[in-house]
Amino acid sequence: MDHLLSLEDNSITYVYPDSHPGSMFGGRLMRERLLLAAGLAAAVLASCGDDDSVLGNEAPVTLQVEFQDLRVEEISAQRAVVRFSTTLPTTCEVEYGLTAADLDLSAQDPTMGPAGLFIDHEVSLEGLRPGTEYHFRARSTTAEGANFRSEVLTFTTLDAAADILQLLNVATIAQGASVTHVSSNFGGAANDQTWGAHNAVDGDMGTEWATDGDGDEASITIELTSEQTLRRFLFRSRKMPDGSSIITSVQLVVGQGTGRRTIGPFETPDPDVAYTFDLEPPLITRVVTVEAVTTTGGNTGAREIQLFVDGS
Repeated sequence: MDHLLSLEDNSITYVYPDSHPGSMFGGRLMRERLLLAAGLAAAVLASCGDDDSVLGNEAPVTLQVEFQDLRVEEISAQRAVVRFSTTLPTTCEVEYGLTAADLDLSAQDPTMGPAGLFIDHEVSLEGLRPGTEYHFRARSTTAEGANFRSEVLTFTTLDAAADILQLLNVATIAQGASVTHVSSNFGGAANDQTWGAHNAVDGDMGTEWATDGDGDEASITIELTSEQTLRRFLFRSRKMPDGSSIITSVQLVVGQGTGRRTIGPFETPDPDVAYTFDLEPPLITRVVTVEAVTTTGGNTGAREIQLFVDGS
């Protein structure tokens, strides 16, 4: 069972199991105090937007779900963050695309897991086209399986910066890079599974690597296809809604034994930011270890790690 639900004293209690990376010390209890409206026993069909805004489950719904403060923030050339609230704990998903009639892409908050139920929601849209208008709507599912979606809104990404186009990220599985060592993966997952280390070097900030409670000891070693002259380093931490699992500073390590060299630390306090750091002088190496220096503890990890060379 993904969660337990009970009603008592006008509140709803959800208990989450150990299988979610937000839990280190047993099931995570989240108690959402909710005022139950008069006439709770009466069936009320929620209406959000069009008449077809209730999806799939056509059974009567006893509590209305509304979307509140739906907005897009942190818009850049290739990324935007959709935030909103719901009047009941629900899952969250954003459907988006280039036209209102073709919302063929979707994204979820990876920190929530497939059964996470919350009131405040945050979904990152990654890998967007620069200078492009997108249409989007929020979609949520209640504990009972009723689905709701918001009205369709739009936003436009920023134009790409010229210097980003001149650099090439060589630390991706697609470019032939490999993970030769990782401190751990959540739940003992393989590197190529959910929460595995490959999610930090797949070029996709919609996925993430989570450790199994490594905290400050989190580390990942990346081997490139050949010796490279690295000119820039990008890092973005993962996070959990309770503020844990954030790597707030990292360092790069190259070489072994007496030849071991540390570069950094690099400050990365905000997990909603992909930090980039110019490497001066450039770092010439084939193998790089990224180590956490300071964290907020828990199942630390990364949404993305990138290493750039000249793209010309």
